[in-house]
Amino acid sequence: MPEAVPEAVINELDGLRALARSLVHGDADADDLLQDTAVAALEHPPEHWPDRPVRAWIQAVVRNRWRMDRRGDARRRAREHAVALAAAGPAGASAGASACEALDRARSLERLAAALVALDEPYRTAVIRRYLDGETAAQIARALGVPPGTVRWRLKTGLGRLRAALDHTAPRWQRALILGPSPLALAPLAGATVKTKTSIAFVVMLILLLGVAGIVWRARDHAAPPPAAPAAPRDVAIAPRPSPPRSAAVAMPAIRDPLPGQGRATVEPSDAAGGVIAGRVINWSTGGGVGNADLTFTSDAGASTIRTHDDGGFELAPPAPGRFVLSAIAAPGFLPYAPELLHSTVHVVLAAHQTVRGLTVFLFPALDYHGTVVDAHGAAVAGARVRLLGTPAGEQVIDRPETEWTSDRDGRFTFHAADDAVLEAALGVLRGWARLDGNVAITKQLTIALGDAAARDQTITGRAIDATGAPVADALVRATPADAGPTRSTAFATTGADGGFTLIDLDHLSYNLATEAPDHAPATLEAVPGGTRGVTLTLDAGLPLAGTVVDGDARPAPSYTLLVFRRTGAARDLVVARSIVEPRGQFSVHVPAGDYELVASASGWAPSAPTHAAAGATDVQLTLSTGATLRGTVVASDDGTPIGYARIMREAVGGGASAQPSNAGTVTRADGTFELTGLPAGPVSITIGAGEFHPKIEAGMTASDGATLGPVTIALTRLAAGEQPTIELVGVGIALAADADALVVQRVIAGGGAEAAGIVVGDHVTAVDGAPVAPLGVDGAVAKIRGVAGTTVAITLRRGDQTVQLVVQRRKLKA
Repeated sequence: MPEAVPEAVINELDGLRALARSLVHGDADADDLLQDTAVAALEHPPEHWPDRPVRAWIQAVVRNRWRMDRRGDARRRAREHAVALAAAGPAGASAGASACEALDRARSLERLAAALVALDEPYRTAVIRRYLDGETAAQIARALGVPPGTVRWRLKTGLGRLRAALDHTAPRWQRALILGPSPLALAPLAGATVKTKTSIAFVVMLILLLGVAGIVWRARDHAAPPPAAPAAPRDVAIAPRPSPPRSAAVAMPAIRDPLPGQGRATVEPSDAAGGVIAGRVINWSTGGGVGNADLTFTSDAGASTIRTHDDGGFELAPPAPGRFVLSAIAAPGFLPYAPELLHSTVHVVLAAHQTVRGLTVFLFPALDYHGTVVDAHGAAVAGARVRLLGTPAGEQVIDRPETEWTSDRDGRFTFHAADDAVLEAALGVLRGWARLDGNVAITKQLTIALGDAAARDQTITGRAIDATGAPVADALVRATPADAGPTRSTAFATTGADGGFTLIDLDHLSYNLATEAPDHAPATLEAVPGGTRGVTLTLDAGLPLAGTVVDGDARPAPSYTLLVFRRTGAARDLVVARSIVEPRGQFSVHVPAGDYELVASASGWAPSAPTHAAAGATDVQLTLSTGATLRGTVVASDDGTPIGYARIMREAVGGGASAQPSNAGTVTRADGTFELTGLPAGPVSITIGAGEFHPKIEAGMTASDGATLGPVTIALTRLAAGEQPTIELVGVGIALAADADALVVQRVIAGGGAEAAGIVVGDHVTAVDGAPVAPLGVDGAVAKIRGVAGTTVAITLRRGDQTVQLVVQRRKLKA
C-alpha cells in the first residue's frame, strides 16, 4: 500500500461526518460507519494512486459501506484483515520482535483487561457487548430494554473512563504503546496474526481510546499538555460509601470559608490554550467534598470524563476552547446526575487562556429509605412488586439506580430515589402509589397502600416536527400531570429519527406536554389525555433572547443560572432554566415569540431584579447585586445543642439542574453556625431543614445591599417517635396560587389570622400592604405577607364583584 494513503484517508474522514450523519441516525452510528470506512479504505486503497482524487473515492467508500450489512460477519472479517495488515506493517511487530516488546504487548493487554473488569456497570456491559460481542448500539438497546441514546451515552462514558484509567495509571512508555503516536503503533498489541473476535475487539477498543470520536485512525497529539489534575486510579472493586444522615455530626473534611454554595466564581488568566474550568463537587447534605466522582463533559469532539480529587476538586482543561455540556456526574454512594443525552441544562463555554475558578456542583446522597407495602386494612403485604415510575426532574434517565424491588414477608423494602419520586406497588389486581415528599425525606419511611385501582398502562404517542414538517430527532418530550395529584408522575421520552415518541406508564387523566430540542424554541401542548395517539408537537427555531450577566461590580459573571419566565399577570411559567459557565457572562437562548421575565442568580451574589424583554432582544443586561449576609446558629429547641449540616435557603421558587440550582443556599457547620450570603434587598424569609427536626420558615428581617443581619438563633423542634414533620412558620395562614392578575386562595389554615379575618377559599388577593401582586408574583407577595408574630398586614381581596380590604394578624403556625 502507498505510504501516503493512510494520512490522506485520515484528512478526509473528519469532513465526511456530515455525509455519515445523513446516512445514519446519531453520532454513534455515524462513528460506526466512519470506522468501517477507515478499515475498508486502508485495506483497499484506490487504484492508480495518487492520480485519483481521494475525496471522491472515499465518499464512494462511505456510501458502499452504508449499503452493506454492517451487522454480519463481513464487518468482523474486515476488522480482522485491517488489524492483521497493521500488524504486518513496517511499524508493527515483526517476526524478530524482541522479548521485551512481546512483554510490553502482554502488559498492555493485561492493563486494558483489568481496566475493563474495573469499569462500573452499566458501562462495562455496554462496552463488552459493543466491542467484544460486535453488537450495534440498536441491538444492545433492544436487548437491555433501554433507548439507543442511553446505550450511546454509556459507550461514550465507558470509553472515557477506560481512557482515563489507562492515561493515569500507565507509565509514559506504556501509554505510547497503548495510545501512541500512530495507528501502526497499535500493532505490537495485536501480534503478527489475529485469530479471535475477542483479540480484534481489544485492539479496536484501544483505537477508539485515541479520544477523537469517529476518526479512529487519527494519531494522538503528544505535544498537548497532560491534564492539570490527574484523576486517581480506580480500584478493581469499589464498595459504595454509606452517606451520613443529613443531620448527623460526622467527621468531614474541614469546611473552608465561605461555606459551600456561597463562594463567588472568578476569572483569571491561564496558560492553557483551551481554557480551564476548576471547581468542586460537594455533598448537598453535608457540604463536604465528594471524592472519586466522575464528571462527563460532551462536545462536538466527543466525551471527556474527569475524576475528582479526595476533596471533590476537579479541573477540565481541553486542548482547544469550545462549548461543552456537563452530561453526567456519578459517584459511589450518591444519586447520579444523568439527564437524557443532549438535554443537560449545565452548559460550559471555555475561552483560550482563561480559567473560570470556583464552580460548585452538587450531588445528593443515595440515602436508604425504608418502604412498607400494606393492604387496605394496614396489614403488611409480602411479595409485592415495587417499581420507580420516575421523578419530575428526570435527572436519572441515562444512568438509573435500581428501579425495582420486592417487599419481604414484613411488607418492607429498602430503596434509593430522588426527591418527589413516585413509586408503584402491585400484587395481582391490587395497586398503590406513593411519593417521596418532604416528610419521607425527613423520616426515611414510605408507606404504599394497595387497593383496587386501574393500572397505569396508558401511553401517549406522536411526532415532533419543525416548522417545515420535517421530523425533529433527539427532542426531549416531558408529560407533566395537568392535575398535579400527589402520586401522579412525570414521564419522559426522546424522539427517534422519524420524530416519533411514546410516553409510557400514564393514567387516563390529562397531561401537559413540553418539548425541547437543541437550536429550537420549546413547544407545549396542554391537556392531552393518557391514551392519545398521533399527537403532533411543532417546534420552530423561535427567536433569540440574548444578553450579558454582570456582577455587583459591573464585571461579567462567569458562572450563573438563567431563568426565563413567560409572564401572564401574576403567573410565572418557567420556559428556560440553564446553568451557564461563560467567562464573558454572555447567554443566548431560543424562545417562542412573546414577552418574558429574566432572572439570573449566582453563588455569593443576590439574584438580579426581574428584567422584562421581548423575544428577539439580544442586548439584555442582568445585574447581580451584592445583597446582604445573614449570620446565625441553628440549635435544637429542647436542649439548645447545635445542629450541624442543617440546610439554610432563601424562601423562593428555585430552578435549574440539581447539580447547579438557582437557589442552593448553604449548610451549617458542625457547631450549628452559618452565613447565608446574597439575600436580595427587601423582606427576608429563609427556610431551615434538618433530619429528625420539624422544618421552619424564619422571617421578619429586611435586607439591603452590603448589610450584615444577625446573628440570629434559630431553634428547631425535634421530631417525636413516629411523628410526621410539619413546617413551623409565621404568617396569616393561606396557601396561594397565581391566577391572572391576582393570587387565588387555595387553602386556609385553621387557627391562622386569615381564618379569623374571614378569608375563604376562592378569594383573590390583589394587593399586599397596598402593593399590587401582579408585579410581585407569588414569591414577592409571600415575602411581604411573612413577618413577626403579632404584627398585622393589609390584604386587598376580590370576592365576586366586590373589593374587600382586611387587616390580618400574623401568627405562629404549623402547616
